Amino acid sequence: MPHLAGRRGAGRAAPVPPAGNLQVPHTKPFNSHAIFALVLLVLNTVYASQIPELGMPFGRGGEPGAAFLPVILCGFVYIAALRILFMEMRRAPDEVVTELDAGSPHVRRIGLVGPLVVVALTVVFVAAFPYAGYAVSAGVYTFAIALYFNYEELGRWGRALIYSALTAAAITVFGWLFFVRLFDLFLPGWSF
Repeated sequence: MPHLAGRRGAGRAAPVPPAGNLQVPHTKPFNSHAIFALVLLVLNTVYASQIPELGMPFGRGGEPGAAFLPVILCGFVYIAALRILFMEMRRAPDEVVTELDAGSPHVRRIGLVGPLVVVALTVVFVAAFPYAGYAVSAGVYTFAIALYFNYEELGRWGRALIYSALTAAAITVFGWLFFVRLFDLFLPGWSF
């Protein structure tokens, strides 16, 4: 083959790796964030399947019915879960952080502590809501959640306290305006 003689490696077959050393293409791991999003989608679908029994989201005259907030909640959860799922599927393999590597310079074992803090604060919020009322329970709950996440991100208690107070005030006032002023719904007050 005179026409191939000048090329380096021409006419030679590519080296074949030994049988026990085959390399499998790297696939993206299906991490706990993606699994969480899928579980959330399934649970939300089960919850959403019960909404038709509540009737129309809006009654006669345009007032919100019993299904209004569940429809809003389900829509929000679908959007959030799909966003998590798509972000995890688009993440490059070298960007995937395992639970062992995940961490915060300010909060130790954040993969365990974070969800426990959120669940514990939510339980306290739900238990306190009928007694402490909307303003107190929502204000304390949003302040505590915001304080945890602001401190985890910033690592500075002073700024975390300021940002958390502003966040709690904004969310509590918005919630009150949304339910009481916009939809003329009753929110419980202090009843100790």
